[in-house]
Amino acid sequence: MKKILLIEDDPDQVELYSAKFQMEGLDIITAGDGRLGLALAAKDRPDLILLDIVMDDMDGLEVLRRLKQDKKTANIPVVLLTNLIKKNLIKESRELGAVGFWSKTEIMPQQIVDRIRKILKIKK
Repeated sequence: MKKILLIEDDPDQVELYSAKFQMEGLDIITAGDGRLGLALAAKDRPDLILLDIVMDDMDGLEVLRRLKQDKKTANIPVVLLTNLIKKNLIKESRELGAVGFWSKTEIMPQQIVDRIRKILKIKK
């Protein structure tokens, strides 16, 4: 079973995605802030990380930067999942090594699952 780490500070979003991923046979672990997300990424080595940008303690771009600088987590695919859609953020996230930048308002949970499966080459 593939393990997904969701780094998201909105409890409603965490509940929504956790339920959907579990229904689809994906193992999900969650972190409510960037610092916990970094610790869980290093400890649990997920197969993919979904990362929000706007968080109180540390923004998602800083989390992404730190993930890619750490040998333990540098090769984990990271997708930014956010409501903050700006061209400069998309560009910066790609330069930092993100494999995707998805808008929460433009993508349904099933589409996220489908895209995760495609990235991780998981068959239905």
